Amino acid sequence: MPAIVADYREERSRIPDLLCQLGCRVKVIILKAGDYIVNDSIIIERKSKEDFVLSLMQGRLFKQCQMLQKSGYVPTLLIEGNPYHTTHDISREAIRGALLSVSLSWQISVNYSANINDTADLIMMIAKQNPQERNTAYRYGYKPKTLRKQQLYFLQGLPLIGPKLAMELMKHFGSLEQILAASEDELAKIPGIGRQKASKIYRFIRPIEQ
Repeated sequence: MPAIVADYREERSRIPDLLCQLGCRVKVIILKAGDYIVNDSIIIERKSKEDFVLSLMQGRLFKQCQMLQKSGYVPTLLIEGNPYHTTHDISREAIRGALLSVSLSWQISVNYSANINDTADLIMMIAKQNPQERNTAYRYGYKPKTLRKQQLYFLQGLPLIGPKLAMELMKHFGSLEQILAASEDELAKIPGIGRQKASKIYRFIRPIEQ
């Protein structure tokens, strides 16, 4: 099963949910670089066409390229939509120059998708073509110091649970013990979780014995 780590900000795009539906094992956490890490080997920076051009105009694009290069993973930039057709006032030459710089100067491959469904399909294809996973399981992002933050960090190891849902779980149940003992119906009542996520979380905590 493909293993995908997604940055928590990607939850708004619904792509982590789509990847889950495609059969991926998805964890939503805080990533310092990129938006997705595939099979612990490839890091993907996803940008809509509007965000790509805006990041170029604001000077963020090449800083993000630098972070991707320093991540230790094979980097790729995934652009959703046609970057030459946006609402921003920028020349075609500037966009083309930026794309060439990403691919040639930074040695980062550039891929394109039509929409979020196409993006999920493309990430799934990348995962299938690069199936090898490292033996060690890593956790990404900051390392919390306080007990409360450590508990929230622990919860983000559950399928499709990001920082926001981890807070909701702790607010509702009050402790890790109560969360881990909760039924599927109880989990489904938490705002933002619903039946599908509740089922995945419940099965993750209590795998069916073979």
